[in-house]
Amino acid sequence: MKAGLLKKISWIWGLALCVTGPVSASSVDDEGADKANNSLVKVLVIGLHDNVESNYFPGSMITEETGIPTDSIDYTYNQVIARNIIASNKNKKYQFVTAEKAAAISSLLDKIRLEGEEEEKYADLSQVDDSRYEQLIKDTDSDYVLFLNQHYLKWQEKPLRTLFHITSYSLFDKNQQEVTRGNHYFTSMNLESKDKLSKDSRKSSSKIVSTIVKNLSK
Repeated sequence: MKAGLLKKISWIWGLALCVTGPVSASSVDDEGADKANNSLVKVLVIGLHDNVESNYFPGSMITEETGIPTDSIDYTYNQVIARNIIASNKNKKYQFVTAEKAAAISSLLDKIRLEGEEEEKYADLSQVDDSRYEQLIKDTDSDYVLFLNQHYLKWQEKPLRTLFHITSYSLFDKNQQEVTRGNHYFTSMNLESKDKLSKDSRKSSSKIVSTIVKNLSK
């Protein structure tokens, strides 16, 4: 009788452990995931408006050669480079993201000016209202903002006929202060379709990521 009772109690206790065990583990895992997410440095990637320029190709020729609609050229270039930047990041301490639906983005971008010449153009945020920038940081929960300033298509006839696809960028912190700037490029013989552009720009996009991470890790 006693032996049977003890077996029954042991069985009930074992069942309780089986039921509660996974719940406790899940709670610990969730807490760990939250801590990991909170420790991530989030970099928001934003492409500026009308930021595809060239020393040779007008918009109509870009459309004719690439198949990209004229009114979507800047959107396409921004999208391709941003996606490659996100995909090429292998550092688990940093997270590169896009947030096209953030309410503050459009009005903020309208106030950004580019300073410089040809491929050396960089974002000037002096006309951007502090509250708008703060709202963008808050809405996207970001630590930094990486602006894709310009995609410059530089055609060279000599010594070899070459097209340089140059992307300039600027990184700003939460306080709207510039952290670093630069540009990286890849080359081709001609203008490229969206798919070819995506493939050929992977290496230069990866260089942007490594440069940003290196600066933030100092």
